[in-house]
Amino acid sequence: MVNKHMGLKEVAYNIIKEKIMQGEFEPGSRIREDHLAEEISMSRTPVREAINRLVSEGLIINKARKGLYLIDPSGEEVENFLDIRISLEKLAVERCIDHIDEKGLGEIADAMDEFEFRLSKGKYDACNQLDGEFHLLIARLSGNEKLYNMLSDLSSFFLQTRSLEKKVHPEEKNRQTLEEHQVIFEAIKNKDKKAAKKAISLNINTMRNNLHL
Repeated sequence: MVNKHMGLKEVAYNIIKEKIMQGEFEPGSRIREDHLAEEISMSRTPVREAINRLVSEGLIINKARKGLYLIDPSGEEVENFLDIRISLEKLAVERCIDHIDEKGLGEIADAMDEFEFRLSKGKYDACNQLDGEFHLLIARLSGNEKLYNMLSDLSSFFLQTRSLEKKVHPEEKNRQTLEEHQVIFEAIKNKDKKAAKKAISLNINTMRNNLHL
């Protein structure tokens, strides 16, 4: 019974998050637990738990006495998060270079192959997800758990931001992302910290430029 319950919660979480990433909810719009439960044909308990998880990830905000709302960050908030992310990811790629082995290099190569495959199939939502996973993989391979956790906390926020960033000309923008990831990967393989940090900054600032901040 417990396993079934956990399964339903996970399914609800994946469905709701997918709806958010596909832009089915406007930024800042109200999220109704009862409506969602009816829409995805589930009881309210797993839906409530899935929403609580999305609140903890920062994708949904629980406003006191008002209800649940999808985040709608201001340009200034996005700018601030981008600045924080650049600092953390430059540290992550440095530490990654210090610790990475052949197995880790293989993991990054596999992640890029998967991105390229999804891109070739026009699966742009999957590309957005894989973009975030690429950066988190570098953080995990840094060997710094606290750094990984901090970047993981930012990941959901930027997953939604990516869907907005690449809404127009998604193929072109995801192709650019892949090329920038390749530059990062080459710098990691060459143990070139200066080039890796420069490439990470360029990649994140591409988002800034695409969002016209």
